[in-house]
Amino acid sequence: MKIRICVLIVALFAGVSLRAGTPGYAYCGTYGSYVLMYKSNDQLEELGHLRCGEKVEVLSRWLEYVQVRTADGRVGWVHYSGISNTPGTTGANFGMTDSSAPRASAVPPLTNTNIMKMHVMHIGSDVIIAKIKSSPCEFDTTPGALQKLKTSGLSDRVILAMVNAPSASAPPAEPKHPDFIEVKVPRFTAMEVELSANISSDAAQDGMIVPLKVAQDVVINGVTVFPKGSEAHASVSTLKQPGFMNRPPGEISWTMDYVTAVNGDHVSAMFLSKEAATNPMSRIMGAAGPSWEFRKGKPVSVAAGQRFNVVVHDDAVLKVATSLTQATFSQNAANATAPAQQMAGQPSSKP
Repeated sequence: MKIRICVLIVALFAGVSLRAGTPGYAYCGTYGSYVLMYKSNDQLEELGHLRCGEKVEVLSRWLEYVQVRTADGRVGWVHYSGISNTPGTTGANFGMTDSSAPRASAVPPLTNTNIMKMHVMHIGSDVIIAKIKSSPCEFDTTPGALQKLKTSGLSDRVILAMVNAPSASAPPAEPKHPDFIEVKVPRFTAMEVELSANISSDAAQDGMIVPLKVAQDVVINGVTVFPKGSEAHASVSTLKQPGFMNRPPGEISWTMDYVTAVNGDHVSAMFLSKEAATNPMSRIMGAAGPSWEFRKGKPVSVAAGQRFNVVVHDDAVLKVATSLTQATFSQNAANATAPAQQMAGQPSSKP
């Protein structure tokens, strides 16, 4: 019997020529990310982890376990397969060990054999499951392979984790569709707006808001950027009372302020005219809008529903929620550079 025990000990340590008082190094192998250290060599109560390649001092050995002391003074037991007598045979660093250790360029997927080896090393089920969840996997989960795993003593929890693990060769998950898309609204994109209420020169004041709304949907690359009914604002920019004997007559004119986009942004706009399109100062000062003359005792009134042509003042980019889009993007949506509508001539603003 004594001879058999001696033969067993020699066989177990044939690959690890370590003696008491000599240095050793934590060996993670090709699939490990750390080496488990236990408080004793019989109950296998976990004491902590050794980093891949961490240097330790070998104190003693008993059967399959080696007693070691770490650089910070911890003393524990490690399975003989987790200690090497050379510092170069370290495993890959998977982000669970010292960040100064070099990372492997490619991580081989876990297989049934790797799981069996960890089980033989008495690594707990929780640790094995954590390793499965954090590693690429190529498991054989055919009925015959599952029966072999069960027969070897693996817990149902580990086997279930292997069955549920995604394959390393499985196609990547489809990218999530963005919640928002960006739509470019080019300068001079044209639209029609209509007056929301009657405006009279009698009640007008300088700077008074003129309420308008978009008359028709404005669509760019399949996305409605200015829906029909969206709020728009102009303001009274000129209000001159008639002179003596109505010479000169009174005058009221408007300046366009903004149009509300589908996402709620206020997009700067201006009334359309040839002068506004060619005058660079209109980019700064805005463009003059329609104007009307009136006389004492004969105020001018503009009825609700009257329409006017306006254009976007400058390039704008709208961040639109995908839930608000009403049609599919065309293939060249991202490269759109031309206005969605042609600019139309401004009708005469004189009554």
